[in-house]
Amino acid sequence: MGLEVSWVRHRDIHLLTVGRYTYTSDQRFQTIHSPQTEDWTLQVRYPQKRDSGMYECQVSTTPPIGHSMHLSVVANDRIRHDDSLD
Repeated sequence: MGLEVSWVRHRDIHLLTVGRYTYTSDQRFQTIHSPQTEDWTLQVRYPQKRDSGMYECQVSTTPPIGHSMHLSVVANDRIRHDDSLD
């Protein structure tokens, strides 16, 4: 059927991926897709607080279908050492 799945970051209206192609110089972003499924996942490696915000998955149907979601990246500023594990 030739449909394409795209991922867009709303903060700067940046097209991140279309199909398996990545259109950002930030190599932490990539699309994961298994040909046996209709699932398309946007992977953000080593997420940072600045990655928080709205992202949209778009499918190239007529009319286009889109689903927006909010990503919250929460950083743990403290590393806890559990003495009971020693």
